[in-house]
Amino acid sequence: MTKRVFALLVGINSYLANSPLQGCRNDVTVLADFLRVRARGDEPPDIRLLLDEQATRDEVIAGLREHLTQAGPGDTALFWFSGHGSWAPVPDGLEHLEPTGTMQTLICHDSRHATVPDLYDKELSLLLDEIAAAGCHLVVVADSCHSFGVTRDTIRSVPPLKTAPLIDELLPELRRAAARPPVEHVVLTACASSESAVETWAEGRAHGLFSWSLLTAMRRLGPSATYRELLTAARCDVERYAYQQVPHLEPVTAGIVDQPFLGGQIVPAATGMRMRRVRCEWEIDAGSCHGLSVGPGGDDVRVAVPGPELREARVLRVHPDRSIVEPLGWEPDDDLQYPVVVSKVPTPAVTVGVDARHPSTGNLVVAALDSIGLGGGPSPHVRLVNEEDGRTPELIVDVPEPDRVRIRDANDAALCDEMTDVGRDGGRRVAAAIEHLARVRRVKALVNPVSALVDAVSVELVDARPGEFSPPADRPVLRPDRDGAVRLRYRQEQGLWVAPTVFVRLHNDSDRPLHFVLLNITEKHRVHAGLFPGAQVAPGRFGAALYGRPVELRLPAGKPVEAGATTQDWLVLLAAESEFSSSPFELPAVDEAWPGRTRTPLAVTGLLGRLGLAAVHRDAGAPAAIACDWVTLAVPVVTEVPADRDANVKVSR
Repeated sequence: MTKRVFALLVGINSYLANSPLQGCRNDVTVLADFLRVRARGDEPPDIRLLLDEQATRDEVIAGLREHLTQAGPGDTALFWFSGHGSWAPVPDGLEHLEPTGTMQTLICHDSRHATVPDLYDKELSLLLDEIAAAGCHLVVVADSCHSFGVTRDTIRSVPPLKTAPLIDELLPELRRAAARPPVEHVVLTACASSESAVETWAEGRAHGLFSWSLLTAMRRLGPSATYRELLTAARCDVERYAYQQVPHLEPVTAGIVDQPFLGGQIVPAATGMRMRRVRCEWEIDAGSCHGLSVGPGGDDVRVAVPGPELREARVLRVHPDRSIVEPLGWEPDDDLQYPVVVSKVPTPAVTVGVDARHPSTGNLVVAALDSIGLGGGPSPHVRLVNEEDGRTPELIVDVPEPDRVRIRDANDAALCDEMTDVGRDGGRRVAAAIEHLARVRRVKALVNPVSALVDAVSVELVDARPGEFSPPADRPVLRPDRDGAVRLRYRQEQGLWVAPTVFVRLHNDSDRPLHFVLLNITEKHRVHAGLFPGAQVAPGRFGAALYGRPVELRLPAGKPVEAGATTQDWLVLLAAESEFSSSPFELPAVDEAWPGRTRTPLAVTGLLGRLGLAAVHRDAGAPAAIACDWVTLAVPVVTEVPADRDANVKVSR
C-alpha cells in the first residue's frame, strides 16, 4: 500500500487573457474531498489546491517542484489539471523533438497575459521527471483540450498561438533536458489530440465531463480498480454525452497502467454499508465520496435492508462521508445497526432540444413528445429544454428543412437515419425514436453507486481462432486500447473479409453465487440479452456467452464492409445476489421503434429487473421480491475493417 499521497490539484475558471470556464474549480474541490475521505496511506493525503488567480504559471511550476517532489519511494504523486489547453509552435532550438512543428500546452491563469507563456508539454515532462526521479508512483490527469473544435458545449480550449515563444522565456533547463527519455508515469487525458474536452452539468453544478466521469468511476469501483479499468468506466459516461470526445490512457502497454489507482490506497466504497441512529437522525456510512447523490427532480435514491421484506429508506442529505436517510413505512429499532444495499437509483429524463429554424415541423415534434406518454400525456423519458435553460441538451432534433428531421447529439453526430414526411403522422415517429434513444441511454447509465461486488465480477474477451471451441489456457486476454475500448479487426482469408470472433467469459470472483445477464447494446441502439440471457454463476466460476461458442462481431447489416469501416458494441454485465429478469432491458433497434407499439406484460423478477423496468419503461411494477446487492460493468468493443491496399477484397458471407 502507498505510504502517502501528495496531490497538486489545479482548477482554473477565470483567466487574465482567455475566456472563462465554469466547472474547473468544482472538479478539483470535489476531488480534494474524495481524497481526504477515501485516500488511506500511512498519513492523511497532503493536498495543495491552486484555484483561479492562485494558479499562475509560476505557482503551478512551484507546486510541481516544491510540493510533489516530496513524494519518495512508496509514495504517490498526483497532478490534476482542469482548465484550458491549446497548441503552440515549437520554439527555435527544439524543432528536432517535434516533427509536427507544434507542442501541446496547458493554459495557466496568467498565460498569454503580458509576456507570460503557456506551460509547454516539454516543460511539464521535465518537471514530471524531477518528481519521478525520487522513485515515487506518478499520476497525471489532464481535463483540458489539446485541439480546436466546434461544439455547443463549453470547451476547454483556446486558439493556438501563431508564433512560438522564445526558448529563453521557458524553463532554463529545457534545452539541456528535453532530449532525455521521460520517466514512465501514468497519464489520463480527457480526449485525443484532435478532439475537444467539454464541460457538462452534473450533480447540480458544472463539471468537466471527463473529470466528473473519472471521479464517478473512482467512487464506485473498488480499491483494486486499475487505471485501465477506470479509463474504460469513465469512457462509458463520457460517451453518453459526447460522442466526439474519447478519453485516453498512457502508456497503453501492460504494466504500470494495470496497477491499482494511486498505488492501491483508495479504500472500498463503503462495502458492508450500515444504517444507524445518530443524534435523532438515521444515517448511512456512505456519502458523496462513495458516489451517492440526491436524485434530481424528486427521482430519489433509496437503500434497503437485504431480505424478502422490502424495508427501504430514502436518502435526504448527502455529506462527503455519510448520508442522512428517512425510513419509509417502517420503524427501525434505535438500538440496532442495519446492513443496507442500494435499492433505487435516479433515472432522470434525457434532455432534448428542438431546432426552431422551421417551426411548423419542430412544433409537430414537440406536440408529439407532449402526448406520446400513457393516457396521452408527455413522454416520461425526455425533458424538453430551450436556449434559455443555459444547458446543452443530450439529444437535438435538427430540422434542416420542412418535413425533414435528423436526431443528433451535442457533437453533431447523427444517431439514426434521417426521417422525412414528418407531418404524415404528426411527428410521432420522430418522438418514438427520441424516446427509444433516451431509453438506451438509461440502460447504459444504470449503475450502483455503492456496491460490495465491484471487485467481484469481470468480462473477459479472448481471441477465437478458426475451428476452436475453447481458448487455450495460455492465450492472453484482449486488453482495452488507450481509449478504453477492446478493438477487434476483420481479417483477410483468400481475398475475403472475415468478421472477428472472440470467446466471452463472465467471471464471478466473489464468495457467493451471483445471477448474471449480459446485454449487448449495438450501433443501431438495440439492447438484447442473446449472448447470456441469465443464469447463476457459482463462486470462483465463469459463465460463457453463447454457451461457450465463439461470438462473431460484424458490421451491422447495410453497412459496407470496406477499409476503414467501424462499428461499436457495448457489452454490459448485470450481476445480482438474487435472480432477476432480463426482459425489462430488451429494446429493438431504433429504426424498429414506432408510436403505438404494444408491449405485452413483462415477466419481471428481482431488484435489477425492477430497476430496468423503471429506467426503460417507467412502469411502477410490483414491489421487488427481495433487496440484494447488485453491480453493473460496461465494456466498449470496437470492430473495424483495417485499411488494405487490395481493393478487390470481398466480404465473406
